Amino acid sequence: MAEHHGYPAEWSLMARDIAAATDRGITAARSHDSEDLDDAVAQLEKHGDAARGMQAHMVRELLETSYQDGLSGDDVSDVLTRTIAAAARWVASVDPNAVAAVLTGALGVAERPGDSDIAAQPIPIAKIIGAALLVLADLAADAEVDHNPYLVRAVEEIRREQTIEIP
Repeated sequence: MAEHHGYPAEWSLMARDIAAATDRGITAARSHDSEDLDDAVAQLEKHGDAARGMQAHMVRELLETSYQDGLSGDDVSDVLTRTIAAAARWVASVDPNAVAAVLTGALGVAERPGDSDIAAQPIPIAKIIGAALLVLADLAADAEVDHNPYLVRAVEEIRREQTIEIP
């Protein structure tokens, strides 16, 4: 079976490209390589919604791995603070709002219209994708796990969801 980027041939070219760029981005974040991180974000931005969906699956599963006894608001706050503090040492453009959006989005928590008196400005997709890579790198490092099995399971779960027939 032929493979592209080391991922299964049965995956679509887009899935393989997103997986490879996500792997590259997480690796860059873990090694504090801002140039490689920026390159990965640019590649992922081409498939923004699909990349975000896969990253959300990974964030959820890594949170479940790290917080097996349940996830509290304080735990989410700790991940947010830890990710921003670690990234701020080497990424000048880390956006705390984007990191918060990644975490709340992965958990299915979204601000409803009317929750705030001030209309929120949308966060550019590149900032969300970059923040997701930083969160993923932080969670994988904190849990002392390899991120690749999480990446593969995320793609497989999305493939499974897309093939389920709705009656």
